[in-house]
Amino acid sequence: MVMPPPGMREQGPEGGAESPGDGAQHEGQDNQELAGELPPTSPASVVDLNPFRELRAEIQDLQAVMGDISSGQATLRTYAEYIEKTMGDIAALMDKIKDGGDSADSYRNLHNIWEQMKACPLLKNPRGEFNAQEQVHYLSTLDTQWRKLVVIIGHITIPDRLNSWLRGARPGYYIPFHSVFEDELPNFEDRVKLLNFLASNPEAVKNGLVDVENGLIYRYSQDPKSRRKSFFLLAAALGVAVGIIVGASYLPLKDWPLQSSNLSVVLIGWFAVVAGVVVHMGVGIGKRIQSQRGHPPIISIGDLPLLVDAKIGPILLKILFTLIGFFGLVFASGIDDVKVFNAFLVGYTLDSVVELFGESVEQRAATQAATLKQRLGVR
Repeated sequence: MVMPPPGMREQGPEGGAESPGDGAQHEGQDNQELAGELPPTSPASVVDLNPFRELRAEIQDLQAVMGDISSGQATLRTYAEYIEKTMGDIAALMDKIKDGGDSADSYRNLHNIWEQMKACPLLKNPRGEFNAQEQVHYLSTLDTQWRKLVVIIGHITIPDRLNSWLRGARPGYYIPFHSVFEDELPNFEDRVKLLNFLASNPEAVKNGLVDVENGLIYRYSQDPKSRRKSFFLLAAALGVAVGIIVGASYLPLKDWPLQSSNLSVVLIGWFAVVAGVVVHMGVGIGKRIQSQRGHPPIISIGDLPLLVDAKIGPILLKILFTLIGFFGLVFASGIDDVKVFNAFLVGYTLDSVVELFGESVEQRAATQAATLKQRLGVR
């Protein structure tokens, strides 16, 4: 995949040089875009990315106009003046993008594709006469070239913009990659390949964990102390959950299903529910590994503190749902049916159990509300 070559460096928020891809290694041949057209990865050092972004905008606007011509909504001569002007603007931008040394393969690739575009008769002489078959052939070739250019530019500019947004986000927030960068990289497959590249290159994304499957990039804290706080919060949440269950067993309420004499059964049932949740998550990871031929997802134990810090919100919500699922089992089936296997299944199918329990509670609440209104004479 393409990363900015040496000789280019963008200023960070404090004026220091900062780059999203420092130290990134060459991506494998399997991850190269468009039949190997993209050059190998090189260390990022970018002075000014604005010419690349302006170049992408010019290319995409020109592509949109040629798309109208291809669909018959416009003619080539109608936009001949615009095409000539845009070709001049692109040429001026390309002059700003100079070769950056032996590793500047991305620059050379951009210039090569630009030279191919300039040779296209439709762009070289938009006022000329072309039959329908010639025009369709030229437009098809241009579409391929435009996509290559946009992909290369996206691999140069997107990591920098992504890291800039991550620096301004708080830990726990995430960036929906596909919706945010759809304009810069319109093709979904190209965005997935870029996400895979970012996920396999830890230095490419600063303070962010890439979730390729869901297209999300989670922000985690750079401060180790803050990450340790997330671990303590997780441990405290689990302790509070156990405390709630123990406390519920000592409530002096009539017809309350939990009793102190059943405390050991209740705790065993709770841990069985938690085990079911964990096993379900493990099975999900296993399925994703089997679905990805040749390249299983990266599982690094060292990333566990980062993962907990980045996803502490969803993790705490999962603990809450686990509590709801456990109490749903107790209230729906009674303490006698809180067996290890039943509790394990509740954890394994937690989402469905919580949904069913929620619907049941809503129905009972609606019935009780209707009865109360009838007694009070409220319409």
